[in-house]
Amino acid sequence: MIIKSLKILDFRNFEKAEIKFDTRLNIIIGENGQGKTNIIEALYLLTEGESFRYCKNENLIRLNQPQAFLQSEITSDNLNYKVTLKLAAQAKNLLINEKPAALTKHNKIAAVLFSPESLSIIKESAEERRILVDQLVEQITPTGQAVIRDYKKVLKTRNKLLKDVREEKISYPLGLDTLESLNPSFLKLAAELTYLRINVLNVIKPEVEIALNKIHIHNIHNIHNIHNIHRAVNFDFEYLISEKNHKNSSLENIVEVLNNRLAELQPMELKLGGSLVGPQKHDIILLYNGNNSRFYCSQGQQRSVILAYKMAQIVYYRKVHGFYPLLLLDDVLSELDLSKQESLISTLNQTETQTFVTTTDVLLLSKLSMNRAQVFKVENGHIGAIA
Repeated sequence: MIIKSLKILDFRNFEKAEIKFDTRLNIIIGENGQGKTNIIEALYLLTEGESFRYCKNENLIRLNQPQAFLQSEITSDNLNYKVTLKLAAQAKNLLINEKPAALTKHNKIAAVLFSPESLSIIKESAEERRILVDQLVEQITPTGQAVIRDYKKVLKTRNKLLKDVREEKISYPLGLDTLESLNPSFLKLAAELTYLRINVLNVIKPEVEIALNKIHIHNIHNIHNIHNIHRAVNFDFEYLISEKNHKNSSLENIVEVLNNRLAELQPMELKLGGSLVGPQKHDIILLYNGNNSRFYCSQGQQRSVILAYKMAQIVYYRKVHGFYPLLLLDDVLSELDLSKQESLISTLNQTETQTFVTTTDVLLLSKLSMNRAQVFKVENGHIGAIA
């Protein structure tokens, strides 16, 4: 997949810009606060349909302007796409080849993002880890996008119903009857999403372990004392439903577990006015040599796990779809120690993915030893190519 160009109008701090990209490596240099991440965000919006920064539409539009406009020409799997996104305060409109399209991810257009925030996922909330895995579900499973979309819809409907019952906007008997009619579709989608998450984690686990051991080898090369060399690193995971690991559960078993949990907790849901059962409540534990990486790993080891996961995501995406996704590195190299920089750069040199790197440190550029590169400088919402 290749993004040939990007047009911007009134997006974030950019009034107007038109950029043509190199097919291999694009380096975006600038001081903090000048707009480097806004370029990465624009590319992510066009490929993934949403921002990786929590914000409302109005925050994406340049101050005092009614709307923003993004457009890219993309080649993927020997097909050409013109992707256009129009942003207003209360609406997003997506066009693909001038035709209206749903705001769902397109399996021929995808991106993998590294950011300082993504390197901190292990020590953040369970929601961050669920988002990490759900992106993989959407990218590599045929039904993932639809299941996630439909589950979010039925969860929203169920939560509103529970809230209306609690606030006595509808009668308790009517609310209970409506809830009982909604529960079968809710539980079906909840079980399907849970099973998809577990399945993709089991599928990608070997690739994560390979990448993690490559990082480990780089760390060994930087150790002068041979006695400090440890055994190979093992990667695994746990999938927790009500604090119990269901990593090896079948779909039928998951359905049974969720049914039983719903029967137990529905009275409390009605009292509190929200759903207490479902994949939005599950946790994913990433294990480093059998230990919970959140509590038993250093920050460097935690970053190694996420780095390995993302590297594996790139490799496995190609296995499934036959081409690499876009790779976006938003100021991430400066967040990594030298050995992890070398591991990531080594992986990049071995793949053909189009890569975008933002940085404030021009000295990092000498380490990115790819054959072709285009360098851009961003200053106060303006971007220009550097010969």
